[in-house]
Amino acid sequence: MAQATKTTGAEQVRWDLTDLFQSPTDPAIEETLAEAQTRAVAFEARYKGKVASLAPKAVAAMMRELEEDEELAARPDVYAYLLHSQNTEDPAAGRLLARVREAGAERASHGVFFTLELAHISDDQAARLYADPESARYRHTVEEARKFRPHQLSEPEERVLTDFSPVGNSAWNRLFEELCARIRVDLDGRRAPLDEALVRLRESDRTVRRQASAAITAALDQDARTRGYIYNVILGEKAIDDRLRHFPTWISSRNLANETSDEAVQALIEAVTGRYDVCARYYRVKKKLLGVGELHEWDRYAPIGEVARDLSWEEAKDLVLSSYRRFSTRAADLVEDFFKHGWIDAPVAPGKAGGGYCMPVTPRHHPYILLNFTGKLRDALVMAHELGHGLHDRLASKQHIFDFHPPLTLAETASVFGEALTFDRIMSEEKDPKVRLAMLCTQVEDAFSTVFRQVAFNRYEDACHTMRRQEGELSVEQLGEVFQAKLQPMFGDALHAYAGLCVRVRVRQPAGSVRVPPLPAGGAELRRRLPGVPRRGRLDAAGRARPPAGHGHHRSRVLGRRPEDPRRHGDRGGATGARDVSIDRRKPSWMLADALLVAAGWSHGAFFDPISTDR
Repeated sequence: MAQATKTTGAEQVRWDLTDLFQSPTDPAIEETLAEAQTRAVAFEARYKGKVASLAPKAVAAMMRELEEDEELAARPDVYAYLLHSQNTEDPAAGRLLARVREAGAERASHGVFFTLELAHISDDQAARLYADPESARYRHTVEEARKFRPHQLSEPEERVLTDFSPVGNSAWNRLFEELCARIRVDLDGRRAPLDEALVRLRESDRTVRRQASAAITAALDQDARTRGYIYNVILGEKAIDDRLRHFPTWISSRNLANETSDEAVQALIEAVTGRYDVCARYYRVKKKLLGVGELHEWDRYAPIGEVARDLSWEEAKDLVLSSYRRFSTRAADLVEDFFKHGWIDAPVAPGKAGGGYCMPVTPRHHPYILLNFTGKLRDALVMAHELGHGLHDRLASKQHIFDFHPPLTLAETASVFGEALTFDRIMSEEKDPKVRLAMLCTQVEDAFSTVFRQVAFNRYEDACHTMRRQEGELSVEQLGEVFQAKLQPMFGDALHAYAGLCVRVRVRQPAGSVRVPPLPAGGAELRRRLPGVPRRGRLDAAGRARPPAGHGHHRSRVLGRRPEDPRRHGDRGGATGARDVSIDRRKPSWMLADALLVAAGWSHGAFFDPISTDR
């Protein structure tokens, strides 16, 4: 990515990864990988065929040994991922990531037996283990493994899948991340990073927001079909995996891993979608507060009034730390360590992964945080959010490594809490009622992103997984239309989500201006709004249907061409006297990009963070 346009003070705030390894060529990396492999082979030789029948003390000893192995193996894996996130365009970082993942798969193949045998511990044997204080410490680990027993394959099959894992889903996700990191947006005559362009969607000037939305759309359109293909591959692989493992739905494996049930998740979905009217009511109010006739996609995060506030890195840091300190001195001290010891990578930088995340390592090693700090007040809230994850990880260090990582049903609790602490601090010091109203609106919108929008994403994913399994590969246009169909209900009629596709209708002079209202969907809806237009039909100067293609010299309308595109009038260029009539509709590339960002983050398990990677 290109550099941020202004100095924020975060430019030199980079990770110090030397407590993991010195560099991508550090010989200690290969030494660690070799040692981890040796330990895995020895562990397999020592315990294969015995796990389900070991005495409680022996099980406890085995688990402690495996803890040590996992502690060792995690370090190269995390180091490679962090390095690659810092610069996805660095060949050395990419090479190391591939090497570490290949080594990890080779090592994991020697551990396949363990997961299978642990899952087959009988009820009687489990009762004996849980009655012993030492082995009872691993009860949760054993029970989680046993839940997956009906979905396991044979050992040879599991080993084959493990061997192929480096070139499977993780490889497609890496490609997607690298494509996204290379996205450049044309802003003010220069090529800017996506994260910087997205900030403009929160500017008070509506023209700036609209232009930014158009520029983002154009930038995201560049690789839309490539990203669409990646998504289709991920969807297809998930369908195969679910079929082989006998999961009833596309989301069942994720729910099981998150320690919840399909029924509980469905109840949540129904509860949230049943109250989409709350969002629609809010945006109707927001339309009045902004004083505009219609709300469009670029108005969704528009501030109420001139309340945009710039913050330097030090100001944001002080705000967040003082917010945590108001709650707990111990919490603030744990959070402050991230700033003191170089555990944060903050600036917008070339090739850097977008958004933000907190990367846990092990109970014995501190986590790391990635940000893309642009100097806005919202960046302070993102900082507080990710530090909430970091605080959670540090407090969880008393757990053994198998219980260290929280399921998604728990993971966001501490982060949203940290964000709320910071927001409360801001509100406690702000006395201007207009500014307080604007801040409350921002908080409401963030809450909508955390709750309603995440469920809307789930509805989109549900439709995509279902359609992919029933119809085969999905086109870019299909993905965009589904995304529109699943996101629009959240806004009702209060906001025209994702308007912006220019459907150009060929008409002949002396036609006058033809005005058509914004269209929430295409196809049948377009024909409904334009009575008399048949399927694949065209309009003449009077708005009547023209003969089908092939009759005379009239050609079909061209969809999605931009005015500056020399092909906007068709493959042979425009005819003299022709006029384009613009009809607002949703641009598929914007929808697809939003949809694919969700897919890459959620479809196969990785969490899509509503505040730090919100698109």
